Amino acid sequence: MGDGRWSNEGRARGGAVLVAATLLVGVFPGVAHARLDYRVQGGDTLSAIAARHGVSATSLVDANGLDDPDRIVAGTVLVIPGGEGPAGGHVVQPGETLSAIAARYGVSTSALAEANGITNPNLIRAGQHLRVAGGSSPAAQPAASSSGASSSTSSSRDDVRRLITQEAQRQGWRPAVPLGLAMQESGWNNSVVSSAGARGIMQVMPATGEWVGRYLLGRSLDLSDPADNVAAGMAYLDHLYDRFDGDIELTLAGYFEGPERVVRNGASESGQRYAANVLALADRYR
Repeated sequence: MGDGRWSNEGRARGGAVLVAATLLVGVFPGVAHARLDYRVQGGDTLSAIAARHGVSATSLVDANGLDDPDRIVAGTVLVIPGGEGPAGGHVVQPGETLSAIAARYGVSTSALAEANGITNPNLIRAGQHLRVAGGSSPAAQPAASSSGASSSTSSSRDDVRRLITQEAQRQGWRPAVPLGLAMQESGWNNSVVSSAGARGIMQVMPATGEWVGRYLLGRSLDLSDPADNVAAGMAYLDHLYDRFDGDIELTLAGYFEGPERVVRNGASESGQRYAANVLALADRYR
């Protein structure tokens, strides 16, 4: 049996930590001290770009020598002032994926894509500068804000962590892997909806939620409710764990790319990276 359940984790981890560590050594290079750039997307406005990056529109105009701030062209690369140092961004290295970078900084892939105007998270290029909003640098933790909004966000994340922990334990799992999976999927944010329609903390597709409710939990589920969302994701994870005979890497790959594809072809390269990222995140919560 594999990683996750109370009675089997110690034995099943076997080489899982070493496998994850081996994969991640090459995937996660150091944080770059480099200028932060942003490529203008269709529909962008200068004021919206400034707000997204926490700078003033005037500073963007000055940094880029813009004559008319009301006229910016899609594809133009803008310099974001103040984008130096580890807290300012990350320079994409050859072989990196957006999900791997998100895992490194403890943010969700969708949040990282949104912060950088990325419409296709599978298309990033080496040398691209990414803003990492709300994440934690591996070298240093940003100072905590004393604002009420920051405290509210922290409290909400604490509530979600407790919810995942309690549901994982209720279903017979150690919490670390479910916590890592939820962090990878949504950043523990129940309001996240993917472009494919996956919803909430565990990023459950509506059809999957309906199937889980009917056949695994025996009740209807509301995926917009954090408790139901976590219950659905945990029940589905547990179902996959049984289906793949306790192999945690295949279980996680199945969660990511669909179990039928993994059964037919094995875990894809992206599925393997996803599993490694989740396991690396899980190690934070052990």
